[in-house]
Amino acid sequence: MKKKLWVQTLAIGLGCSLVLLSACSANREVRPRSVAEPAPIIRSEEQADDPDLYFGDLGVEQQFKEHRLRSLAIAEPNRQPLVDPNGFPLIRQHPKPSTSPGPGNHVEQLLKIAESYIGTPYLYGSDRTEPSTFDCSDFTRWVFLTSLGMDLPWDSRSQAAYVNAFSKKTYTSLKEAKRGDLMFFTSYRGNKAADYKNLKPADRIVTHVGIYMGNGKIIHSPSKNSGGVHIGPLTWRQLNNRFIMGGSILD
Repeated sequence: MKKKLWVQTLAIGLGCSLVLLSACSANREVRPRSVAEPAPIIRSEEQADDPDLYFGDLGVEQQFKEHRLRSLAIAEPNRQPLVDPNGFPLIRQHPKPSTSPGPGNHVEQLLKIAESYIGTPYLYGSDRTEPSTFDCSDFTRWVFLTSLGMDLPWDSRSQAAYVNAFSKKTYTSLKEAKRGDLMFFTSYRGNKAADYKNLKPADRIVTHVGIYMGNGKIIHSPSKNSGGVHIGPLTWRQLNNRFIMGGSILD
């Protein structure tokens, strides 16, 4: 009798345990972790709030290959054409005569147009044919195109290649930046200077671009949660420590 009662009690206990485990699994999605499965990445609130900063416009060029069919014949004849990282020819651009500046110069005309887009929403892979939304490289391209008639490459890495190819002077020190310069940055990795020390060259790829306004400020379109196009200091989100290079493409 006692043995039968003990068996019944054990059965009830096991049943309750299974019910509890089932409830936990349903509520918390508990599941076994395989050996190959990486440990979960715990991100800070700041990271979760602005994910666009972590990849910039990386990969955006893949969306526009069919729309960027440019003839190699446009490049200088009898000369191996310069190409951007996506294989498209880098063709030197100059301000169009029809865009001759009024008061001031080309730089001031460029910045005036840039400021007119403040508040335009951010969208990764934004349509390069109209200005209702911008990612970082779409913004810089559109500003140069509409203010000066200069058709730049369509992503930040190709724009950096263009600056390297045609700028009279490039630099890696922020102290050398001048109004109207294109400035290039690597991805956001955290809000501490230490997050950017001792990075390998492979980790310092260009993923962001903006236009220097002077006085330590930049106009750019970095993310949705930043409000899209805005002017901000180079200390914002460690831009000063993310800086890779800059240069002017205006003579």
